[in-house]
Amino acid sequence: MKIEHIFRCILLSLIMLAASKNLYATDFTGKVFLRDSTILAGDYAMIYCPDCHTGVPADSQGWYRLTLKDAPDSISLEFSRVGYETKIIRVANKGGEINVPDVILEPQILMLTAAYITPKNMDPAQYILSRVWKQSKENRRKQMNYRADIEYEMATHELPVIAQAAPKGMLGYAKFAVAMYGYGPLARYCLENDDFRVKVSLSRTVKGGRSKDYDQKLLRCDQKLPKKVEQNVLTLAEIIDLFDIVYGDMTDWAQDFSKKNAFKLQGTYDYNGKYVDVIEWHRTNPNMTALLHIVEEDWGILKMQMLTSEGEVLRCEARDAGNGVYMPISFLMKPAVTMIRAEKNEKLMNMIKENKSLSNKTKQKALKILEEHKGEDFNPYFSLNVNVKYYYD
Repeated sequence: MKIEHIFRCILLSLIMLAASKNLYATDFTGKVFLRDSTILAGDYAMIYCPDCHTGVPADSQGWYRLTLKDAPDSISLEFSRVGYETKIIRVANKGGEINVPDVILEPQILMLTAAYITPKNMDPAQYILSRVWKQSKENRRKQMNYRADIEYEMATHELPVIAQAAPKGMLGYAKFAVAMYGYGPLARYCLENDDFRVKVSLSRTVKGGRSKDYDQKLLRCDQKLPKKVEQNVLTLAEIIDLFDIVYGDMTDWAQDFSKKNAFKLQGTYDYNGKYVDVIEWHRTNPNMTALLHIVEEDWGILKMQMLTSEGEVLRCEARDAGNGVYMPISFLMKPAVTMIRAEKNEKLMNMIKENKSLSNKTKQKALKILEEHKGEDFNPYFSLNVNVKYYYD
């Protein structure tokens, strides 16, 4: 009897242990770095788990926290960023919080440009884009029904003080206000407070192409927000549809755009056994560059990055959501119109000191911020960061 009782206790303990492993989520935390001329923080690198079809972007310092439920005993974590080689590591899932060793991403080395037989001597870049737009219409038809859990994170960084203190035209103060048109309370709040951070989650169901959002929550904000500001944040999250950004009804416009503008095939590299072409688009007025990483097998955009002479404006990553169609997983919008170049820092500080229309308090705050960033490029910004997990029936 005693042996039988002990056996039952052991069996019950094992069942409870297995159940507890599935009941509680596991947090994988760590930091990503980039190898350039020096080792830099991997700001907004993408951390993706292929086993669970979900991911999370790192923050501006390269730190990340990826929460997984019902994850297997051993998982793969994929670290990537535009312009750097993707790195995949295996991590044992022991439950609780797991500190993942630091990951350093190496600069991406492009292979020789792929050879394409194109109709009527068409430029290879134009040929690739024509395949993308053709496939995007097919993908649109396939993706009329899905479910998704979405997290939005909005933030401002020292924008208000600098926008008040900087000379007119030096910063994108007006552009920021226009971008927030229709969201007056939120725009005013952001411009009156030094730093603003808020995180929203919602679940989205799409049936027949029509989306319905539910279970919306304000997950985190730095302080108690006014009701109107809170409402602005929630309604802003509802109107963003990442799927439409990549595979929307604008494919005809996009195709027309690709015919009229100059694209250049930069090179090709291997991504998990698939060839990826890198296409560059450059425009001189205003000075802007876009990089598209296109998977040849699916003719889908894997990564997209847009740059201006001041810095990065937009970054998007799309991944195979489990059915062979690439869906946007991560999206970062970081207007670079507010970038202050290091060589302009000293000049701006002198301008602020001589500005008689500013209060001493505003002057002191602005000068303190600029002093902290002396000798380096500085970007007081408004950013929108999005992470999506898809489900299919």
